[in-house]
Amino acid sequence: MVYVRTTTLKWIEDTVNNNDGAAVIRNAWVRDREGMDRLRLTRLQAVRNLIVRRGLRTFPDRLLHSGESWSFVVYRPELLVVDVGALAGDPGKCAALEYVMNSLKQNATGQFFLDEQLFRKKLLKIASAHPEIHWKFKQQGSAA
Repeated sequence: MVYVRTTTLKWIEDTVNNNDGAAVIRNAWVRDREGMDRLRLTRLQAVRNLIVRRGLRTFPDRLLHSGESWSFVVYRPELLVVDVGALAGDPGKCAALEYVMNSLKQNATGQFFLDEQLFRKKLLKIASAHPEIHWKFKQQGSAA
């Protein structure tokens, strides 16, 4: 069992909130928040698992590299809930939805070859077409 600082998780949640529901998190930032000289994959996976338990999602779904230059996207799952009628009239939003869907279909290795910044940008583009949903983080003591 790997101990993960709650301040790291809180910082990730705050970052997601401050970036319209989707944020690119660099592995080096997680390492710094955890106070480690080197970030190991087991710790990075533990951080990801706790993020998911709190109701957020990550892209790629499975983190395979703990190198400092790598990054991943943390986003709210309701950004994927869209009103297709609102998307139908805008070819740019349709293309963004297709990119996000194709990205999520990739296997874990394929997802690492995709650009996290572009995924976040496309995700936020389709987010303007989602119905109003009131979001609340799951508390750590609640059932997952």
